Amino acid sequence: MPHGLGHFLGLDVHDVSDVGPVPDRLQQGQIITVEPGVYFMPLLLQRAFSNPQQVSLLDKPAVEALVDMGGVRIEDNVLITADGHFNLTMAAGMLKEAHEIEAYMAEHNVQDM
Repeated sequence: MPHGLGHFLGLDVHDVSDVGPVPDRLQQGQIITVEPGVYFMPLLLQRAFSNPQQVSLLDKPAVEALVDMGGVRIEDNVLITADGHFNLTMAAGMLKEAHEIEAYMAEHNVQDM
């Protein structure tokens, strides 16, 4: 089952509050993840390809070409502050853009995963 947009960050990487993964209202000092992604889950894709309301939304050849990679997720860790938020991932200088990641991998001889 795919997970939600994010969750609290803590010792257990999927810490949850008593109201679920992320409450309706965040409080100063909490740290959450924001992790949009796409996952290629064969069982769910089979259901979608069989569903007349969903199949028209999918590019079947493109999905089938990517299904073996499993998916991709870009995650940010965000601190809730008194006046908004502070993106810890960006502050740490993490690479986010595809061309930046590909250049890093080429420079450090990292093989495709």
